[in-house]
Amino acid sequence: MKFNKFEVAYMLQNEGVGRKYIYNHISTQGMFNIEEGILKDYQRTISSLGIKIVSCVEPEYPHLLKEIYDYPLVLFCKGDVSLLSKHMITMVGTREMSEYGKWCVKYILKGLKEEDVVVVSGLARGIDAQVHRTCLDLGIPTIAVVAGGLDKGYPRSNEGLYQEICKKGLVISEFPYGRTIVKGMFPMRNRILAGMALASAIVESGEEGGSLITARLSIEYGREMFCIPCGINRFALQGCNMLLERGATPLYSIDQIKNFLEERTTDWYSCDDGEHGVEGNSENTLEMFEPIKGGGGVYRNTEVLALPFLDN
Repeated sequence: MKFNKFEVAYMLQNEGVGRKYIYNHISTQGMFNIEEGILKDYQRTISSLGIKIVSCVEPEYPHLLKEIYDYPLVLFCKGDVSLLSKHMITMVGTREMSEYGKWCVKYILKGLKEEDVVVVSGLARGIDAQVHRTCLDLGIPTIAVVAGGLDKGYPRSNEGLYQEICKKGLVISEFPYGRTIVKGMFPMRNRILAGMALASAIVESGEEGGSLITARLSIEYGREMFCIPCGINRFALQGCNMLLERGATPLYSIDQIKNFLEERTTDWYSCDDGEHGVEGNSENTLEMFEPIKGGGGVYRNTEVLALPFLDN
């Protein structure tokens, strides 16, 4: 069963349509058979907006992201798509950033300035925004993963930051430009944050913060999980200490991340498509088979199981 990536992208414009609907349709009915003229008009529209669609069978698609059970079939990208092929570290945290958290972000990122690594975050206010700003200031490549439509999943206060990342880094989403955001899209976004990176680092989080979803998924996917310890007098920000109690690696020196990156080899970027139920057969189409049951990840076809809908 084959489908065109532009057909998938076109269908994702519709409210209520996500990975589960797309997958079920092509599994049972095949291609959507959208008129060629309509698809060409759509391609011209997204091209005029500077958006590129990357399907999961194209070489630009992040290899590590394909290792999770319910990776997005397509990614909508605005900016430097080549960043998707590099080593990535995800760094996220609370929206209620303290001066300590701000200092930690700068300390860690200054140490990564000379490393060949891309720093990923979620463009939320607080720690996420600080991560992106600091990367831009230091000349570190950064990717923002947004929830909802490519132009919707960030606060208005970050509009200028969004535009700057589009010019100097990359913004991605699994939903197209204009798609209305709903609360359940935030934990869906978090699986991408966790899935595309070699490791995740949490900088300040509440005990029920959205960052804990990213942390939980990083562990589920077998990725390294770093947490910066928080003072016990910070009652609203004990999420990191809770993760440390449960086995996360305490992050207290930039050398830890540097050593971690040095130990990684290109083996991390090998991916056997046969294990994930997908076989590519051209640039714009792919062939789908029934996925292996019990694959990694707590998501099943974008239905969130046993996780709160938290806006990170």
